[in-house]
Amino acid sequence: MLQRISKSVLQQKAEMGKHPTKLKSQKQTARAVKQKLTVLIGFLIAILLILLLGIGEGSWPKWVIMHRSQIEGILVLAVVVLILSSPIIMEATVNTRTLSGPGKNPKGPRLD
Repeated sequence: MLQRISKSVLQQKAEMGKHPTKLKSQKQTARAVKQKLTVLIGFLIAILLILLLGIGEGSWPKWVIMHRSQIEGILVLAVVVLILSSPIIMEATVNTRTLSGPGKNPKGPRLD
Protein backbone atom coordinates (compact mmCIF):
# COMPACT_ATOMS: atom_id res chain seq x y z
CA MET A 1 0.00 0.00 0.00
CA LEU A 2 2.81 2.41 0.90
CA GLN A 3 4.57 1.63 -2.39
CA ARG A 4 1.41 2.52 -4.35
CA ILE A 5 1.11 5.82 -2.53
CA SER A 6 4.77 6.68 -3.04
CA LYS A 7 4.52 5.79 -6.75
CA SER A 8 1.46 7.99 -7.19
CA VAL A 9 3.20 10.85 -5.38
CA LEU A 10 6.24 10.42 -7.61
CA GLN A 11 4.03 10.38 -10.69
CA GLN A 12 2.32 13.59 -9.58
CA LYS A 13 5.67 15.26 -9.03
CA ALA A 14 6.84 14.12 -12.45
CA GLU A 15 3.72 15.60 -14.04
CA MET A 16 4.18 18.87 -12.22
CA GLY A 17 7.69 19.19 -13.53
CA LYS A 18 11.01 19.24 -11.79
CA HIS A 19 10.99 22.90 -10.83
CA PRO A 20 7.62 24.45 -9.99
CA THR A 21 9.38 27.73 -9.21
CA LYS A 22 10.63 27.81 -12.79
CA LEU A 23 7.03 27.89 -14.01
CA LYS A 24 6.27 30.77 -11.67
CA SER A 25 9.29 32.71 -12.84
CA GLN A 26 8.35 32.05 -16.47
CA LYS A 27 4.86 33.41 -15.82
CA GLN A 28 6.29 36.48 -14.11
CA THR A 29 8.69 37.04 -16.98
CA ALA A 30 5.89 36.61 -19.52
CA ARG A 31 3.72 39.08 -17.62
CA ALA A 32 6.55 41.65 -17.44
CA VAL A 33 7.39 41.33 -21.14
CA LYS A 34 3.72 41.54 -22.08
CA GLN A 35 3.32 44.74 -20.04
CA LYS A 36 6.43 46.28 -21.58
CA LEU A 37 5.27 45.44 -25.10
CA THR A 38 1.84 46.87 -24.36
CA VAL A 39 3.32 50.11 -23.02
CA LEU A 40 5.68 50.41 -26.01
CA ILE A 41 2.93 49.79 -28.57
CA GLY A 42 0.59 52.17 -26.74
CA PHE A 43 3.27 54.87 -26.64
CA LEU A 44 3.94 54.53 -30.37
CA ILE A 45 0.22 54.64 -31.15
CA ALA A 46 -0.19 57.76 -28.98
CA ILE A 47 2.59 59.53 -30.90
CA LEU A 48 1.03 58.38 -34.16
CA LEU A 49 -2.38 59.76 -33.16
CA ILE A 50 -0.82 63.09 -32.18
CA LEU A 51 0.82 63.28 -35.62
CA LEU A 52 -2.31 62.17 -37.48
CA LEU A 53 -4.63 64.58 -35.67
CA GLY A 54 -2.14 67.45 -35.66
CA ILE A 55 -2.44 68.15 -31.94
CA GLY A 56 -0.17 71.05 -30.99
CA GLU A 57 1.10 71.51 -34.53
CA GLY A 58 2.08 75.11 -33.84
CA SER A 59 4.73 74.04 -31.34
CA TRP A 60 6.27 71.29 -33.50
CA PRO A 61 9.73 71.78 -34.95
CA LYS A 62 9.81 72.65 -38.63
CA TRP A 63 11.49 69.38 -39.62
CA VAL A 64 8.65 67.37 -38.02
CA ILE A 65 6.08 69.30 -40.05
CA MET A 66 8.09 68.79 -43.25
CA HIS A 67 8.59 65.02 -42.71
CA ARG A 68 5.27 64.30 -41.02
CA SER A 69 4.07 61.61 -43.43
CA GLN A 70 7.41 59.78 -43.33
CA ILE A 71 7.38 59.78 -39.52
CA GLU A 72 3.79 58.48 -39.54
CA GLY A 73 4.78 55.70 -41.94
CA ILE A 74 7.73 54.66 -39.79
CA LEU A 75 5.52 54.60 -36.69
CA VAL A 76 2.84 52.52 -38.42
CA LEU A 77 5.50 50.08 -39.62
CA ALA A 78 7.01 49.85 -36.12
CA VAL A 79 3.61 49.17 -34.54
CA VAL A 80 2.73 46.49 -37.10
CA VAL A 81 6.12 44.78 -36.75
CA LEU A 82 5.88 44.81 -32.94
CA ILE A 83 2.35 43.41 -32.98
CA LEU A 84 3.26 40.65 -35.43
CA SER A 85 6.52 39.74 -33.70
CA SER A 86 5.21 39.89 -30.13
CA PRO A 87 4.48 36.12 -29.92
CA ILE A 88 8.04 35.40 -31.05
CA ILE A 89 9.44 37.90 -28.55
CA MET A 90 7.37 36.35 -25.76
CA GLU A 91 8.44 32.81 -26.62
CA ALA A 92 12.13 33.71 -26.93
CA THR A 93 12.06 35.55 -23.62
CA VAL A 94 10.17 32.97 -21.59
CA ASN A 95 11.57 29.72 -22.99
CA THR A 96 15.27 30.40 -23.29
CA ARG A 97 17.51 27.51 -24.15
CA THR A 98 20.93 27.03 -22.68
CA LEU A 99 23.63 26.77 -25.27
CA SER A 100 25.76 23.67 -25.09
CA GLY A 101 29.45 24.23 -25.12
CA PRO A 102 32.60 22.37 -24.19
CA GLY A 103 32.13 20.80 -20.79
CA LYS A 104 28.36 21.16 -20.72
CA ASN A 105 27.44 18.53 -23.28
CA PRO A 106 29.59 15.38 -23.09
CA LYS A 107 28.22 14.11 -26.40
CA GLY A 108 28.77 17.41 -28.19
CA PRO A 109 31.69 18.47 -30.37
CA ARG A 110 35.11 18.39 -28.75
CA LEU A 111 37.81 20.97 -29.21
CA ASP A 112 40.67 18.45 -28.76
